[in-house]
This record gives sequence, structure tokens and C-alpha cells, in this order.
Amino acid sequence: MNSTNPSANHQPYVILAALAFDETGESALREAALLAEQRPDSELHLVHVVREDAPASSATDLVTLEKRLAHAPAEIRKYVEKVWAQVPRKVVAHLRAGQPSRSILQTAVDVNADMVVVGTHQRAGLKKMMLGSVAQQVLDHAHCSVLIALPKDYSGKAVSDSIQPPCPDCIQARQASKGEHYWCERHSRTYLKPHVYEPSSSARSASVMPTH
Repeated sequence: MNSTNPSANHQPYVILAALAFDETGESALREAALLAEQRPDSELHLVHVVREDAPASSATDLVTLEKRLAHAPAEIRKYVEKVWAQVPRKVVAHLRAGQPSRSILQTAVDVNADMVVVGTHQRAGLKKMMLGSVAQQVLDHAHCSVLIALPKDYSGKAVSDSIQPPCPDCIQARQASKGEHYWCERHSRTYLKPHVYEPSSSARSASVMPTH
């Protein structure tokens, strides 16, 4: 009688970070590591592409390319060690030479990636992406989920103190109650408040219930 081990056939959840040697690559690798940390069954890979837009046409070009490829592993390790300060996790690094988006997408195929994480410059934002950046090209042609990583920065942004601006009735309610009631009757209804959904404790029910 043959027995099978389900765990032996289980495929890991593979996350691939596209590592450019700048702040966008650092953001992508950090986000990928944080995602991987949340999944015990995951593998974390990264790919760095030494740009080669056209085949080397001379011995000098080949030597330059070889030097850049030889230098890359030490530089990759610097970025990995930065991430290890927050998430000490095994990373499998892949080094490629070629056109960045094409090489990232091919590496995703090679490692059977479930998600690709790629960074983009926040200062350029969506405009840069629509003009054909690496992030946009990966997003357009990937065969798995893609996460665009940006550095978290809310400086200069004000936190809202309400779900929506007060209406005249709200203002009147505040004045009449001397601030005891902040919203009018219509805007104090529960559907305007944040809802938290939690799985039901019943083993037979998969429903979720709102709480306030």
C-alpha cells in the first residue's frame, strides 16, 4: 500500500523582490521580506539586473560588464543586511544581465513566483510608471500578482478628524449641545462609523459580524 505525504507536495509561496541599487530597491526588498515573514511557507528571492540594453559589441564592453557582475554580489549583500536588521530571513539572490523588466519577468517564471515586488521613485509616481518605467512594464506583463513598493511618507499630510465635513445640522447640534453632540442625527448613524469584521467563533459559521 502506497502512502503519500501531503507536505512533500506542498509548494512554497514564492516572493520575488526586484532589487535596484537605490532607495526603490531597498523599499521593494523590505516589503517583500515583511510579506514573507507573515507566511511560514514562503520563500524570499531577489533579482538584481545589471543593465545591458544591447549586446556587448567589443572586448571593452565585455570587460566592463564582467566587472559590474563581479561587483554586484557584495552590493546585494549590503541591501540584504539592511533588511536583516528588521527581518532576519534567508534570501536567495539571482543575478542577471540584460534589460531590467524582461529579466525580472523571466526570473519570476524561473522561480515560479507567486508575487513580484518592484519599487518605483515616489517623486515620479504614476507619471513615470505610465511613461514606461520598469515597474510599469513588470505590471503590464507579469503572470502573477505585482506589488509596487513606495517608501512610507505622510509628511505634510493632515490626518482627517472625521469621515466627512460637518453639515449645517451638525454645526447646529454642536452649538445647541455646547459640544456634547458632535454630529447631527443623520451623520451619527452607525453606518458612517468604522466597522471591524471578525471571524465568527462558531465552528459551523463562516460569517463575519460588524462591531463598533
